[in-house]
Parts: sequence; C-alpha cells; structure tokens
Amino acid sequence: MSTKHLLPSLGLLALLGCGSTDPNPVDSQPPIVAITAPVDGATVNGQVAIDVTAVDDFGVDQVRIFIDNGATPLATLYTAPFHAIWNTSSLLDNSSHSIKAEAFDVAGNFRTQQIVVTVSRGPN
Repeated sequence: MSTKHLLPSLGLLALLGCGSTDPNPVDSQPPIVAITAPVDGATVNGQVAIDVTAVDDFGVDQVRIFIDNGATPLATLYTAPFHAIWNTSSLLDNSSHSIKAEAFDVAGNFRTQQIVVTVSRGPN
C-alpha cells in the first residue's frame, strides 16, 4: 500500500479516537437514567410494565427497580432493554406508590430517578 492511500485511513482513525493521549480514562460521571413507562403521575392497575432507559459512556453495569423504597428490588437487570412487570393486584384502590430506578455504571457511579403513580381499580 502506498503512503498516499494510508493517510486518509490514519485521519479516520484519529477521528474515531484511536489516538487518545490517555490510555486509562477515568469514569467519574454517573449514568443517565429515566423511567420511560409508566410516566410520573400515571394511574395504573393490574400488571404494570416498567421500562427504564440507562446510558453511560463507559457502560451500564446494572439497573435496579424498587417499589415504595423497599429494601429488596422488584428487579435487578443487567442488559437492555431494562423492563420489569409489577403486579399491583394486592394493593389498595386509589393508593399512591413510588417507583425508583437506580442505574450503576461499570465504575460504580450511580444515579436514580423516582416517580409516583396511583393504583386504581376503576369503577366497580
């Protein structure tokens, strides 16, 4: 291969970050986390789908979903899509409940988001 054809390839590699000056970058930023379903303030019942989006520049390690600040997660998820089902059939009608998502990156940084929903059985 001639030098003439090699130079454009080297330029592309530099644009892709292959020439980074720091061989061991430090991950000090927590992941971005969002509960995408249900939405904050929603009225829910039955089997409720909980969807969480989590992204991080170094990688998401896990997402945990909690109901009402419980000590035990409803779900601990390690790969996207981050999705869980919450059975609300035993909860009181017209009761409020919190859903919290915690996202951890591979360096141990974390961020949370919490929403509140109302469980309603509807008309009898």
